[in-house]
Amino acid sequence: MELRAFVLHADRDGDARAQARRVLDACGVDGELWPMVQGAGLSVSDLEQTVGADLFEPAYPLSLDTGEIGRFLTHRQIWAEIERRGLDAALVLDGATGIDPDPFDDALDLGLSHVTALGYIELRDHPCPGPSALIDTQRHATLTVPQQATGRTAAQLVGHEAAAHLLALSDLFDRPMETFVHSHWHTGLRPASIQPCGVIAPPPLAQATPPSGVWPRMRYDLAQRRYLHLISQRAQVSAAPATGGFIS
Repeated sequence: MELRAFVLHADRDGDARAQARRVLDACGVDGELWPMVQGAGLSVSDLEQTVGADLFEPAYPLSLDTGEIGRFLTHRQIWAEIERRGLDAALVLDGATGIDPDPFDDALDLGLSHVTALGYIELRDHPCPGPSALIDTQRHATLTVPQQATGRTAAQLVGHEAAAHLLALSDLFDRPMETFVHSHWHTGLRPASIQPCGVIAPPPLAQATPPSGVWPRMRYDLAQRRYLHLISQRAQVSAAPATGGFIS
């Protein structure tokens, strides 16, 4: 299998590049450092050509911030690079992570044996809540396909077909990258998950901070709860295979 690692980092931050280099060295996969797109540096016309609104149901209730836009564009660059180079798969890592070698090696070996069939595998510290299909195990690592994944992940295995598929569907986007990937009723690809994975996520991978003030915070919380309810309903009736991979 032709596999390559891409480790994301903030291009203008020397400390971030140095940490990303340590992550690349620790992951044991040949690869390169990949600078994050700086969403704050995009022009108004760039943003208009990138971000749409209400592209598919359910509508995403929050506005994307520049960091989320930059993150999505960065992953789109990598999906395009997978396709351009003809890679079988890529390991995408946040450069601010840490790696615990033993569980990471188990998770990576397990993921590589299934990424061609499953397409997109998230490496997680903990399983997603709710129903899931058990696919395989290797020592302490467990591969599952959640009915509905949520939240950010610090590492992903992305197969060639999945990269091309997700790239083609995201010329315009209206929600964060992981939220888009988790929308399998739209993409037809239900992501898989491996946990534990030996990837220690950095604090910035936490969810966006709610707005301050009582009423803005209440509106934010209500919008989040309603959206989570709607995607739960969509996930239950999604045509994407419950055991992962693409709609046949």
